[in-house]
Amino acid sequence: MTTNKCKEGRPQNEVWEHYTQGERNSEGHASGTCKFCKKIFSRGDVSTLQRHIANHYPNALPHLIQNYQKVFEEKANNNNKKRKFSNQTSLYDYHDADEPLSQRRIDRINRTLLKFFVCCGISFRVVESPFFTDFINELNVAYDPPFQELLANCLFKDELGNVNSKIHKELQMSDNLTLALDGWSSSNHRSI
Repeated sequence: MTTNKCKEGRPQNEVWEHYTQGERNSEGHASGTCKFCKKIFSRGDVSTLQRHIANHYPNALPHLIQNYQKVFEEKANNNNKKRKFSNQTSLYDYHDADEPLSQRRIDRINRTLLKFFVCCGISFRVVESPFFTDFINELNVAYDPPFQELLANCLFKDELGNVNSKIHKELQMSDNLTLALDGWSSSNHRSI
């Protein structure tokens, strides 16, 4: 593995091995083009690049997909471990604080919000409704819900990578698998 140096002197993340690095913008972020599918990312954010490979994009090698799925699974596990560490109830659990929320807390709320939208089949555009925003502010004024694009793209793809990794792990641990079709009966069967 080669580790090129970024402009600031940090080692470049290994995900860049799968992207052709382009021009840097005024903030020093390079664009990147996926070597597998040629998709161009105007700002080569490491999480975005990892997420792209983790979510089964065309022609990506299976071991790379699995490696980057594990990255998002580990992030999710770390957030859960930190949350379970302290079970002590505090006054802030019952009262709206004027202090900003920690990034870890915002990430947990965003993840829960995403699951709610996906599992209930609610359009992501609802998150930008003034009525939804008022509702969220009543729950906790310090929480600022994500924009529709962040919810539908980054957060959704992060969670998709996490779920795909868990499914892959379950399948690897299984010896015998049976595929069942719900609602399948002899009356549904047609002769060919």
